[in-house]
Amino acid sequence: MKQVFDTDKPVIGMIHLQPMPTDPKYLPERGVEYVVSSARADLEALQNAGFDGVLFCNEFSIPYTRHVPSITVATMSSVIGQLKAEITVPFGVTVASDAKKGFDVAAATGASFVREVLHGAHAGVYGISDVDPGDVERHRYAVGCGGVKTMTAIIPEGTRQLAERSIEEVVKTLTFNLNPDTLLVYSDKPGSAVDEELVRRVKSCTDAPVLASNGVKANTVAEILSVADGCIVGTGIKVDGNFYNPIDPRRAQDLMNAARAARGDA
Repeated sequence: MKQVFDTDKPVIGMIHLQPMPTDPKYLPERGVEYVVSSARADLEALQNAGFDGVLFCNEFSIPYTRHVPSITVATMSSVIGQLKAEITVPFGVTVASDAKKGFDVAAATGASFVREVLHGAHAGVYGISDVDPGDVERHRYAVGCGGVKTMTAIIPEGTRQLAERSIEEVVKTLTFNLNPDTLLVYSDKPGSAVDEELVRRVKSCTDAPVLASNGVKANTVAEILSVADGCIVGTGIKVDGNFYNPIDPRRAQDLMNAARAARGDA
């Protein structure tokens, strides 16, 4: 963690990119310029609050598709490229539902880390997802991202394994085969805090850092950091706590104040 974030328990803020061309909610009259300006405002709020890193994601491409179009890679890379001179903290990228495209964006932008689903077969609202980890890993190295740190969900949010296995078995086989740099734990419901006992179970069978990947708010971050090795924050710091709203600078500051106190930062 210190190699990338200069802290043992980083707090990473998400920048949910506005809908882009081909996304159902894209607004052609506002154009890509609106995607850039919205991302810039969120970036400023996160950096002013003192977040340890930021994560760009095509979150508003919802509903997601397993066949992410090339225009998404191009637009995300362009947006991040236009903001790169303003980024003062380590940044990562996520392309929802397509790990290969995530590494493509990382290669184009110079991202320090990638958050993607890198393994497993799962079922959820988007049907069945079957990730070929060997194929993804080879693509990662083919595009020059061997040195890019990886964050991956043990069980992706809102899904179940097709072959039910204990969390300990999943962690052991995942780390043996892929050796990800960070493991992500999600809560059962979006917006709810992660199960602390689940985090402890994961940490008992791996040396990899374990981050809470959702449900983090100003009033929960201290408790979460007491068991997890860091966290990723999204909806909890938005205006009114609403997924589609921009980041609220005050909420972002309150959360980081609580995180610093919990970490004992000087």
